[in-house]
Amino acid sequence: RITTMNPAHTITSTGQNSGTNEDVVVTENAKAVCHRDLPAVNQDDRHKGTILLFYQYIEPEWTEAEHKQALKKVIEIGMKYNITGRGRVAPEGLNCTLTGKPEDVRSFCYSLRAWKEVFNETDFKLTDGVDFSKLFKSLSIRKATELVAYGLAREKAPSLE
Repeated sequence: RITTMNPAHTITSTGQNSGTNEDVVVTENAKAVCHRDLPAVNQDDRHKGTILLFYQYIEPEWTEAEHKQALKKVIEIGMKYNITGRGRVAPEGLNCTLTGKPEDVRSFCYSLRAWKEVFNETDFKLTDGVDFSKLFKSLSIRKATELVAYGLAREKAPSLE
């Protein structure tokens, strides 16, 4: 059973238990988490893993010193909560796909919010109930020049305003 908490589409897969490939939409989990508490961990998912997807643009962009400090801080928080996965830290923000235990992933998100208020605006997308064998094995957070590698000049990127 996998429950996905994503504003665009939330599905609980019941195929394994019911003998069908039927998906059930769980609308109460399809809520954005910007400026809200993260959803509680379902009791059935406490002994499984969680996948976290998110991005957050920063405006104005981080200076070189802030960029370096952000890279260090994200790695520090990830290590503290035994988070694995991949991420990019660019002057324009943060983009990550991470995994870990459900409570640890949520603690990572709350730690980002405590570090920088802008992360209260982040719509963290959580997928609980993932088998541990499907989780990333290590943490790789890279310093990048662009949040998403499109090769566009910064002056061509649209403002968040």
